[in-house]
Amino acid sequence: MTSHLLKFQDAHAPRLFFGREKNIRIAVLKDEIAHLKSKLNDEDTSISILKTTISTLTQRVKELEKVSK
Repeated sequence: MTSHLLKFQDAHAPRLFFGREKNIRIAVLKDEIAHLKSKLNDEDTSISILKTTISTLTQRVKELEKVSK
């Protein structure tokens, strides 16, 4: 899985993250979206819930990116 958050991680202290708060929030949301998309391949009755959640998180990323510019 791709980790957008890793680019904010401190090499010497892996539990620390550095960067602008909004950029870190966006990275976390993008990682969560990627994780949820990987779950779509499973045959499950909750697929519509996953798609709604992915759509909501994607919209939130767009909002944060718009404010960041």
